Amino acid sequence: MPASTLPDRFAPLLDAVGDLLPLAAAPPDPTSDRVGELAGDGRSLILHDLTEKVVEYESNNPDPTGGTPTEEDFATVRLEIFGPGGEPLGHTAGAGRMLYRRPEDGHFIAYFGEEIRLLDGNVIRAGGLVDDARLTAGEAAGFPAVVVAGPLRGAIGFRQFRPVGEAHGTYESSIVVYRN
Repeated sequence: MPASTLPDRFAPLLDAVGDLLPLAAAPPDPTSDRVGELAGDGRSLILHDLTEKVVEYESNNPDPTGGTPTEEDFATVRLEIFGPGGEPLGHTAGAGRMLYRRPEDGHFIAYFGEEIRLLDGNVIRAGGLVDDARLTAGEAAGFPAVVVAGPLRGAIGFRQFRPVGEAHGTYESSIVVYRN
């Protein structure tokens, strides 16, 4: 069978998964018994007051400050993650790409995606849209996060970060995920 026919053959399955995915990823109703299950061991991971230090940053934009973005910008980054007491927790590797410039305010909107590998064995995929002007100005950005491997595989939640100090140097962050 030619590979070009595979997407057509799997279309009904992909449609079914697409219909179920929002139900599986949606947070539970607060009155649901499932909410009480979140108190169980191994059901959640709540990491606040993290410090992330850039160990590698490459961009096709020669301005390291982030002050002169273009629609062609693409960057990759690797960071080491440390807990509130300075203990190593893992690392993250990701990439960002400018998508467009909003006409109403001139802000560039980018997509950033990453894989976070924690020392506890959890591997988290996170990504979403970021207002680059707000992030560069020091505001927090956040987007969905899903544990794709490790003890909490299947857990969902969010990841939030904001720059502190010089551009592309250090970030404060949080990661909160729970098994629904």
